[in-house]
Amino acid sequence: MFSFSSKRLSQRTFSGLKRFNSTLVVAEHDNEKLAGITLNTITAASKLGGDVTCLVAGQQTASVVSQLSKVKGVSKILVAEGAQFKGFLAESLTPLILSSQEQFKFSHIVAGASAAGKNIIPRVAAKLDVSPISDVIGIESPDTFVRTIYAGNAVTTVKCLDSVKVFR
Repeated sequence: MFSFSSKRLSQRTFSGLKRFNSTLVVAEHDNEKLAGITLNTITAASKLGGDVTCLVAGQQTASVVSQLSKVKGVSKILVAEGAQFKGFLAESLTPLILSSQEQFKFSHIVAGASAAGKNIIPRVAAKLDVSPISDVIGIESPDTFVRTIYAGNAVTTVKCLDSVKVFR
């Protein structure tokens, strides 16, 4: 009797969580072409539910913004152009991401599992005082992720209770 009610409650809660989720995807590019890893990251962010916002930082990024505007699932694109974003360095991108987080209050911040993502995500998580989640290979719910451990030889499911989930 109670299991049926709790099951319905958990389904409603999960649906309710999806409605309030918003995800910031850090878009990787070379100022002309969007990196393929960004498309994978957008697909993962779409599984969380809610709005998916992409952050494009660089110089003369109009072609990248145009490409992103055609990607299914992207609801907003934030653009920051300037010489300080040349080279996609974490030192210049972290304050920008934190400023975006402060303004829009995203529930998730996501970057691709590339060298840039591996550099940016831990810095952003440290500044937000949350734990970064690395090597995510699956999303079970907005707060539950599947990731590899032991150099990819084992898979584990982790639940994140932080207010902002930061992962790659």
